[in-house]
Amino acid sequence: MSIQWKSKSMLTLAGSLLVTTALAGCSGPSPAATDSKTKGNTSAGDEKPFTISMMNLSVLSEPPKDNDPIISAVKKLTNTDLQIQWVPNGTYDEKVNATIASGQLPMVLLVGTPMPSNIKNAMRTGQFWEIGPLLKDFPNLEKALNPQVLKSSAVGGKYYGINRARSLVGDGMIYRTDWLNKLGMKPPTTLDEMYEVIKAFSTKDPDGNGKNDTIGLAEEKSIRGFKLILAAAGGGNVWEIKDNKIVPAHESKAYVDAMNWYKRLYQEKLINQDFAITERVQNIDNGNKGLFGFRMGDNDFISRHSELFKINPSAEMDTSSILKGVNGTKLLMDTGMSGSFVIPKQSVKTEAEVKKILQYFDKLSTKEGQNIFEWGIEGVHYSVKDGKADRTPEQAAKYAAEVIQMQQAMQISDGSLAMEGTLDKYTAKYKAAKKEAAAVSNIFVVNPAAAYSSATYDQKRTQLDKIINDARVKYIMGELDEKGWQTALEGWQKAGGEKVLEELNKEYQADPAKGK
Repeated sequence: MSIQWKSKSMLTLAGSLLVTTALAGCSGPSPAATDSKTKGNTSAGDEKPFTISMMNLSVLSEPPKDNDPIISAVKKLTNTDLQIQWVPNGTYDEKVNATIASGQLPMVLLVGTPMPSNIKNAMRTGQFWEIGPLLKDFPNLEKALNPQVLKSSAVGGKYYGINRARSLVGDGMIYRTDWLNKLGMKPPTTLDEMYEVIKAFSTKDPDGNGKNDTIGLAEEKSIRGFKLILAAAGGGNVWEIKDNKIVPAHESKAYVDAMNWYKRLYQEKLINQDFAITERVQNIDNGNKGLFGFRMGDNDFISRHSELFKINPSAEMDTSSILKGVNGTKLLMDTGMSGSFVIPKQSVKTEAEVKKILQYFDKLSTKEGQNIFEWGIEGVHYSVKDGKADRTPEQAAKYAAEVIQMQQAMQISDGSLAMEGTLDKYTAKYKAAKKEAAAVSNIFVVNPAAAYSSATYDQKRTQLDKIINDARVKYIMGELDEKGWQTALEGWQKAGGEKVLEELNKEYQADPAKGK
């Protein structure tokens, strides 16, 4: 299971000058330079472990210990002495700010997705190492970095970040197949079919208890399924290209069509009427109680309903991302990454040191490295039976406690080279659904502005997004009509959206690779 780290606009616009000054003007400690002819595929052999200082985000409240078994395994595989400063999620942004201000940057720094414009500006002025020309010497790493994601995260057409891989498939349907079977229905593959299933789950007593107590579609205040519906309606991925200019996807007819689809469900009471204040954990709990049979979001949501199967052993669920819309089967491509590891020149002085760091990531990208994050340590987190990994319940518990957080924090590959193994039923289902969707030709709608930055958006993202999100909720609930929606769009422009578009389009028009 992967948890996507959503940056909260890590560094403010006011910090832009600070980034460049701190990176260019401060001189922190640096390990001794190694032979500049070091190759990426050099065997560690009996060499002394190479010291790498790193700042990373801890996905749990209790950060990993220095003797963590997974970190120890990584150190041994990569022949490195990792000195990791773990920072809690809630304070990571502030810590990055303070670290840059101090001038004492680590050799490897995790930065957020989307990458703040002032970090990008520091890259443009040569304060971070460009890794693109060096990747050819590190074949495992080069193969692990998805080219689509690399392109979207490039700055000025150059690659600076080693991305933490996440699936490009971030949206899907999760539904009760036992309810479908009882009602004589099939999993939906179109918006019309989805509506009929949701309606039946609301009105036809799918749980057979003789009561009108089931919810057709369970939604949450973020309207987690909106991206899937927008893709089916023909909408863009945050931004679109129109008349050779970047424009917001929320200004399109498709966006209104997607809102109207939700509005119909709300008016007919086929969706939880309190969705605007419902937290995700509440929907997980309601699903486990058997109160709903359909939700949308990441396919891996299906694995979060283990309590349902304890309460009702006959319950069955499945998941799919195959939904045909006006332009065929489409999905808004997820970022494919959760932050990037970057290498500051202030703390890494030579290309030889950069290659040592890339060698570390190259080792993580091998089959052995991927096995560590996908399965853990043999004999502790899994055993091998008939050439495949297999876990006992006790091993699964240790894996959940010791491996998953490290996988989320340190893995840069998609795990595809790891050994085959026996997965639990619902993990296998969501992995299969993602694989099926990713194999569909031209399924992804890309964000055309992903590689560009806007200082105004970094500064005002929360305010601007709130204008659209609040208006969308009000429209769905019938508190705004189309005229009111247009007024909200005008408010977005006046609050800074117009300046955001100006900044994005300036970079877009200057990009020789635009549209390719």
